[in-house]
Amino acid sequence: MKRYIDLHIHSTNSDGSWTPAEIVKRAVKYELAAIAITDHDTVSGIPEALESIQNTGIDFVPGIEISTKWCHGRMHILGYFIDHNSSYLAELSKKMKQAREERITRTCDKLAAIGKPVSPELVFEMAKNSSSIGRPHIANAMVKMGYVPTLQRAFDLYLSYGKPGYVPRWSPEPKEAIDIIHGAGGIAVVAHCGVTEGCMEQLDKVIALGIDGVEVYYPSHKPHQIEKLIAIAKEHNLAITGGSDCHGMTRGEPLLGIYKVPYKIYENLVKFYKNKKVNTM
Repeated sequence: MKRYIDLHIHSTNSDGSWTPAEIVKRAVKYELAAIAITDHDTVSGIPEALESIQNTGIDFVPGIEISTKWCHGRMHILGYFIDHNSSYLAELSKKMKQAREERITRTCDKLAAIGKPVSPELVFEMAKNSSSIGRPHIANAMVKMGYVPTLQRAFDLYLSYGKPGYVPRWSPEPKEAIDIIHGAGGIAVVAHCGVTEGCMEQLDKVIALGIDGVEVYYPSHKPHQIEKLIAIAKEHNLAITGGSDCHGMTRGEPLLGIYKVPYKIYENLVKFYKNKKVNTM
C-alpha cells in the first residue's frame, strides 16, 4: 500500500479552522504517514499536536510558515524540524503578533472610509483562538456582516495587494527568517514558489541567502513548474517538500488527506535534515 504525507497544514492557531488535535484526527482517518503543522508566524499549536499524535503511528514534523518582506510581502518561508521552544522563534512571534494586530486596526479604518465599516473588536473576537490574527479573520467578519458572500470575495475586492482595504505590515526580510529558522535548529524552505508573484524569477537570489529547500509539490503548481523546481533543487542540492496548504473549512479545498504527497519525499527530507545537522555540529 502506498503511503502519503502532508507537510503544509494550518490550524486554528493561525488562520485554519481545525485545531491541532482535529488535524491529527483527520490525518489518522486518511492514513497519512507524516504531517507538519506550519502555522503562520507562530508555533503555539505544536504542543497540542505533539500530545495528540502520540500512539497514532504518524510522524510529526514541528513547523512554521514565516511571512517575509518580498514580492509584496507574499514570499513565505517554511521552517521544519524546529525547536518550538526556541527564543529566536518566541521573539519573532511576539513582533509578528504586534504587527498583525496593528494591521487589523488600520485595515478596519480603511474599510470604514470606503463605507464598509468593520469593528476591530469583532475581528479580534472571531480570531480569539488564534495566535496569528490576519486578513482572513477580517474577511470572515466581512462575510458575517453581509458585505461579501465569501472569504475569497473579500480578498478580491478589498483586502488583496492594491485593493482599497489593503495595509502592508512589518515582516522580516527573507535572510532574517532563514537565520531564525536555522537558529531554531531547523531547515528553511521556500513555500509555493510557483504561485507567488515574482518568486520563480528571483529564486536564485533566495538560494544565495542560504535557503535549504523548495516546496515542489503543491496543489496549484503546474506540471512544468514542478519539473522546473525539481531541476533547480537538484542543481543546487536543495531539499524537496510538499503539502496541501490546508486551512480546514476556512478556505475549502484542498483539504487534508485529499492532496497526496509521496512518503518518499518525507524520507528524503529526513535524510537531508540529519545530514545537514551532522555537518553543522
